[in-house]
Amino acid sequence: MSKKYVDGEYTAEGIYGGKKSIIVKLSLSDDKIAHVEVTPNTPTIKMSFNLQKRFAEAVPEVVVGQPIDNVHLDRLAGSSLTTKGFNDALNKIKSEAAQ
Repeated sequence: MSKKYVDGEYTAEGIYGGKKSIIVKLSLSDDKIAHVEVTPNTPTIKMSFNLQKRFAEAVPEVVVGQPIDNVHLDRLAGSSLTTKGFNDALNKIKSEAAQ
Protein backbone atom coordinates (compact mmCIF):
# COMPACT_ATOMS: atom_id res chain seq x y z
CA MET A 1 0.00 0.00 0.00
CA SER A 2 1.50 3.33 -1.00
CA LYS A 3 1.42 6.40 1.17
CA LYS A 4 -0.96 9.23 0.31
CA TYR A 5 0.69 11.90 2.46
CA VAL A 6 4.20 13.25 2.98
CA ASP A 7 5.52 12.68 6.51
CA GLY A 8 6.18 15.87 8.43
CA GLU A 9 4.84 18.63 10.65
CA TYR A 10 1.84 20.66 9.52
CA THR A 11 -0.06 23.60 10.95
CA ALA A 12 -3.43 25.00 9.89
CA GLU A 13 -6.09 27.31 11.23
CA GLY A 14 -9.53 25.77 11.47
CA ILE A 15 -12.35 28.27 11.16
CA TYR A 16 -15.90 27.69 12.36
CA GLY A 17 -18.96 29.61 13.48
CA GLY A 18 -17.98 32.81 11.70
CA LYS A 19 -15.11 34.35 13.64
CA LYS A 20 -14.03 31.44 15.82
CA SER A 21 -10.90 29.44 15.08
CA ILE A 22 -8.35 27.01 16.47
CA ILE A 23 -4.79 26.28 15.43
CA VAL A 24 -4.01 22.63 14.74
CA LYS A 25 -0.42 21.44 14.58
CA LEU A 26 0.20 17.79 13.84
CA SER A 27 2.87 15.37 12.77
CA LEU A 28 2.20 12.76 10.11
CA SER A 29 4.08 9.48 9.85
CA ASP A 30 3.03 6.76 7.41
CA ASP A 31 -0.35 8.49 6.89
CA LYS A 32 -1.07 8.35 10.63
CA ILE A 33 -1.27 11.19 13.13
CA ALA A 34 1.83 10.79 15.28
CA HIS A 35 1.31 13.94 17.38
CA VAL A 36 -1.33 16.64 17.61
CA GLU A 37 -1.51 19.95 19.41
CA VAL A 38 -4.54 22.23 19.36
CA THR A 39 -4.24 25.87 20.39
CA PRO A 40 -7.40 27.80 21.28
CA ASN A 41 -7.65 30.95 19.19
CA THR A 42 -10.80 32.74 20.38
CA PRO A 43 -9.79 34.38 23.68
CA THR A 44 -12.33 37.22 23.45
CA ILE A 45 -15.29 34.82 23.58
CA LYS A 46 -14.90 33.24 27.03
CA MET A 47 -17.34 30.34 26.62
CA SER A 48 -15.87 29.34 23.26
CA PHE A 49 -12.33 29.68 24.59
CA ASN A 50 -13.11 27.38 27.53
CA LEU A 51 -14.65 24.77 25.22
CA GLN A 52 -11.61 25.03 22.95
CA LYS A 53 -9.29 24.41 25.91
CA ARG A 54 -11.22 21.30 26.96
CA PHE A 55 -11.23 20.09 23.36
CA ALA A 56 -7.47 20.69 23.07
CA GLU A 57 -6.85 18.54 26.14
CA ALA A 58 -9.05 15.67 24.91
CA VAL A 59 -8.17 15.46 21.21
CA PRO A 60 -4.72 13.76 21.39
CA GLU A 61 -6.15 10.66 23.08
CA VAL A 62 -8.71 10.30 20.30
CA VAL A 63 -6.65 10.95 17.16
CA VAL A 64 -2.99 10.06 17.82
CA GLY A 65 -2.14 6.79 16.11
CA GLN A 66 -5.15 6.98 13.80
CA PRO A 67 -4.88 7.11 10.00
CA ILE A 68 -5.55 10.74 9.07
CA ASP A 69 -8.19 9.69 6.53
CA ASN A 70 -10.18 7.96 9.29
CA VAL A 71 -10.36 11.03 11.54
CA HIS A 72 -13.53 13.13 11.44
CA LEU A 73 -14.80 14.40 14.78
CA ASP A 74 -18.44 15.16 15.64
CA ARG A 75 -18.41 15.97 19.34
CA LEU A 76 -15.61 15.89 21.89
CA ALA A 77 -15.22 17.19 25.45
CA GLY A 78 -18.67 18.76 25.36
CA SER A 79 -17.95 20.69 22.20
CA SER A 80 -19.62 20.14 18.88
CA LEU A 81 -18.61 23.37 17.13
CA THR A 82 -14.88 23.19 17.92
CA THR A 83 -14.83 19.86 16.12
CA LYS A 84 -15.90 21.69 12.95
CA GLY A 85 -12.84 23.91 13.28
CA PHE A 86 -10.65 20.86 13.84
CA ASN A 87 -12.08 19.10 10.77
CA ASP A 88 -11.55 22.26 8.71
CA ALA A 89 -7.88 22.44 9.76
CA LEU A 90 -7.46 18.71 9.16
CA ASN A 91 -8.77 19.05 5.60
CA LYS A 92 -6.31 21.90 4.96
CA ILE A 93 -3.45 19.79 6.30
CA LYS A 94 -4.48 16.81 4.17
CA SER A 95 -4.45 19.01 1.06
CA GLU A 96 -1.01 20.37 1.93
CA ALA A 97 0.44 16.95 2.76
CA ALA A 98 -1.02 15.09 -0.24
CA GLN A 99 1.56 13.48 -2.53
